[in-house]
Amino acid sequence: MRPVYFIRHASPTIQPDEPAETWALSERGVDEARRLAQVAARWGLAAVYSSAEPKAQATALIIGDAAGLPVHVVEGLQELRFDRWIPNADEFGETIRDIFLQPAGTVPGAERAEVAAARFASAIALLDEREFPAAIVSHGRILTAYLSQLLHIDDPWELWRSIPMPGWARVDLDDPRGPVVFEGVPTG
Repeated sequence: MRPVYFIRHASPTIQPDEPAETWALSERGVDEARRLAQVAARWGLAAVYSSAEPKAQATALIIGDAAGLPVHVVEGLQELRFDRWIPNADEFGETIRDIFLQPAGTVPGAERAEVAAARFASAIALLDEREFPAAIVSHGRILTAYLSQLLHIDDPWELWRSIPMPGWARVDLDDPRGPVVFEGVPTG
């Protein structure tokens, strides 16, 4: 068994004038990550991995601290690239839906979903001989792209919409099965 907890980072401070890959956690996000770390303490983690993006690293560091584990930053776990800010939530959602409905297709300004999923899968392959259970702190779009391919999910857009921030789902890499259900942290 190689159980992995795939984790979407906690809430960032949104800065429309800055690239999303540079955003840090908000105060709310720090609190969310602390509550997530309390939940993760029951998982018996042997390793914690993170995307290089600050919001994911900060979430992972809080989990790692609570578990007494170092955080390993792994290239390839970063978000599915999307190079523009879309302030309208409906338009943003439609664009993300288009990315997932056409994983081999091109959406202007976006990394193809199948390319992103392959990049993420290559990063996961580097962890094959590591310790488990493991936590991988990453991002909603890339987790959706990867898990949709791994688990043969018919509607990746609905999966993406269902992932809370922060949220996690457990998948056994030796026996991956769908459906995958992401859970969120308790409030308060």
